[in-house]
Amino acid sequence: MYHGIVEGYYGKPFTAKQRKVLLDELSRVEDSAYFYAPKDDPLHRLRWKEPYSQEEWQSLQSFMGGKTRFFFSISPWKFQSSQWDSARRKLLRAEDSGAGGLAILFDDVPDESAGKLAERQLDFAIRALEGTDLPVVLCPSVYCGEFRERFSHADEYLRVWREMIPEGWSSFWTGPMVVSEKMSDLLLAEELLGSKPVVWDNILATDYCLRRIYLAGLNNRVPGGYSWFINPSEIFPVALHGVMELKAALGYGRHWPELLGDKREAWEIMQEFHYLPWKAGETGGEILARLSGAVNGDDPGDALEWLNRAVPEMSSFVESIPLLEGGWELLPVARDLYRSLSVIRRALETNDPAASLHYFMHARLPYENPVAALAAGKH
Repeated sequence: MYHGIVEGYYGKPFTAKQRKVLLDELSRVEDSAYFYAPKDDPLHRLRWKEPYSQEEWQSLQSFMGGKTRFFFSISPWKFQSSQWDSARRKLLRAEDSGAGGLAILFDDVPDESAGKLAERQLDFAIRALEGTDLPVVLCPSVYCGEFRERFSHADEYLRVWREMIPEGWSSFWTGPMVVSEKMSDLLLAEELLGSKPVVWDNILATDYCLRRIYLAGLNNRVPGGYSWFINPSEIFPVALHGVMELKAALGYGRHWPELLGDKREAWEIMQEFHYLPWKAGETGGEILARLSGAVNGDDPGDALEWLNRAVPEMSSFVESIPLLEGGWELLPVARDLYRSLSVIRRALETNDPAASLHYFMHARLPYENPVAALAAGKH
């Protein structure tokens, strides 16, 4: 079994420096692995038949052969069956260069997921990977329970998939949904895919939402007995935070990475309000309830006491973010939360409902933030 991350999001791929940091962090985990699969690397997906330049390949090769197993993958967008040799050249080049595993990803293709598609995909993959001694992972087009309902021939697709996939190869699965609240269907997935799934966990992914990040702890997320990979945010500090949480969930302690800076209290505030897609953290929920009560006429004392600590922390954090590696991408998210908390504090300090209404409704708030949503609800 392997544990690690899959750089599999839509968005700007990590830089070589950032990728090295993530690999180094993972190297402390036994049987760690890193999947290289960024959708927006054109040579991975849209122009997959083209070779990497010597300079590009040297950069990728520098990640191979280390303590963290490096899986190289392609996503053969709109492939033709006869093009398997282009895939083979690229994948065997990675094997010869020291890759620790190979993968072909057929996710998010525009075709209807019927049995003929699975047959064509598996025939392509078997030809491209024939003779390799490396671990192989494929991603089917039906990679979650949600897609069994969405595609009319999904079960036929999966039947052909499990009948054709070679023994010893594995398949990715994201759970009941693309972004799954719980990994509750892994035994069913094993039946559908023909072998134990490799879990591709989108719980911390942010490529489908605007100006949101997710910083949840992962202690209850580890699927015992299965390989497990987190698909991180493209925002590097958030991805690094996710690796820290992954290591903690696997029992390696919660060691703060130096590249996240020294504003740990501000990070904790961020974590409470940017926890999971469907809820704030436990403390964040309590704070939201306290702020909501103050907005609706309760004594604002406790809420203001908390805000008077949090707002300066967030202000200092916002000022420091540009100094972090990859910090500019994090800045809008942190600034949204800072501005939302600042507006609520200013409104509560007036003790004037009319002024509060003015601040809440006319200050330019980022409404995708849960604290801003609370503010916008005061009308």
